[in-house]
Amino acid sequence: MGFSSLPFLLGFLPLFLVGVAIAERFGTDWTKNWLIAASLLFYGVGAPSFLPLLLLSVGGNYLLLHAMFGSGRWAGFGIAANIAVLGWFKYWAPEIPPLGLSFFTFTQIACLLHHAGGDVPPPKARDYILFAAFFPALLAGPILNPREMLPQLARTEGWSLTERSLVLGSGFFIIGLLKKTLLADPLSTIVAAGFADPEALIVFSAWQAAIAYSLQLYFDFSGYTDMAIGLTRMVGLRFPDNFDQPYKAPSLIQYWQRWHMSLTGFLMTSVHAPLTLAILRWRKRHGFGIDAASQRTAAGFLSMIGVPVIVTMMLVALWHGATEPFLLFGLLHAGGLLVNHLWRVTRRRTPPLIVSVSLTYVCVLIGSVLFRASSAGAAGAVLAGMAGLRGLGSVEPDVHAIANMCWLAALYTIVWFAPTTRQWMEADRFAAPLSPHWAVALGCAATLGLLGAGGSAEFLYVRF
Repeated sequence: MGFSSLPFLLGFLPLFLVGVAIAERFGTDWTKNWLIAASLLFYGVGAPSFLPLLLLSVGGNYLLLHAMFGSGRWAGFGIAANIAVLGWFKYWAPEIPPLGLSFFTFTQIACLLHHAGGDVPPPKARDYILFAAFFPALLAGPILNPREMLPQLARTEGWSLTERSLVLGSGFFIIGLLKKTLLADPLSTIVAAGFADPEALIVFSAWQAAIAYSLQLYFDFSGYTDMAIGLTRMVGLRFPDNFDQPYKAPSLIQYWQRWHMSLTGFLMTSVHAPLTLAILRWRKRHGFGIDAASQRTAAGFLSMIGVPVIVTMMLVALWHGATEPFLLFGLLHAGGLLVNHLWRVTRRRTPPLIVSVSLTYVCVLIGSVLFRASSAGAAGAVLAGMAGLRGLGSVEPDVHAIANMCWLAALYTIVWFAPTTRQWMEADRFAAPLSPHWAVALGCAATLGLLGAGGSAEFLYVRF
């Protein structure tokens, strides 16, 4: 039951909001109880056979947090147990991994790390269940930060539907719905046709398939992010940003600061930073330099920058799947990041912005081919077509090809020139009370989203 499906839009969402309106009359505890019940219902309908796993995961980690308080000695065991469960279902279990397993597992690992010192009291049961299993983040994130979310969930007031929260939440949700149903989903036909027979792709069709998938992934994930933020805004909560126009990034370093921001933040704080710190301490103990000049040496660059980046990006690859295309995806991005860092530490002149953005996007585009291809051979076939190794093919004008090209160009215009959803929604035009013409505009947008939702596809990140 994805956010863009008709059962969710016409059934679950109205039931959820009516339930909040009723529960808020009886106080905070009743409202939280309803949010928990709605989240379990949402997951139970979408993945009934895995609901016990979600409950065991949340319950087990909550007990671990209590056992850790005062000593923190169970933290390592808890993190290892979560990773073992995640690894079993993603890489060894014969069935398809449970929906959202990576997201609710990483969210709970983040909470274990936050409490690892043993000096932070565990949250109350209701607050923790909402933190770990609130339905807007269950399927495709964001990976929640306990420092940001637990104080929100622990508050004892503000749990009600207000005009302001409904206007903002609905606006975020509707814009996300339009991105998903009107911009991302229609590209699936071009993508499927292109990647179904990669050996037959010539230059134009190969570039068309690769570009279409990169845009489909962009608007699909951006749409999900907006919808998740909108659902939480409706009840007065704030999810962190998880997407910030990554295709406008002038470097791969900035790209990963803008794409799937919660995953990047989680890996930076839990993997990259501790590994870098350990390497710096080792070098200092053994008399090696750790200053900027040392980073410019081959050994210093490889140890202090190269190793943490490569390890982190390979974990990103394995998080998506233990297949050759994903591993090559991780290596490609690791290599690109190292080039960025090498350019930075050697203090070379920054290229013009248009050059930086273009080079970054080409690297991301190649990575998206690896991300989508069914095998390394299929990815190589698409890239060979893009490189012109099969020739240019026919140059006869084709109405469908021209229409597709114009559509992709229009989508690029949105990617590079349109404001973000947050910039759009948090402008004064949407301050409560909503003016009649903006209310009509949102209503029309919602109608378009509903019309497109009839054939809406599953979110691309749901199975990760």
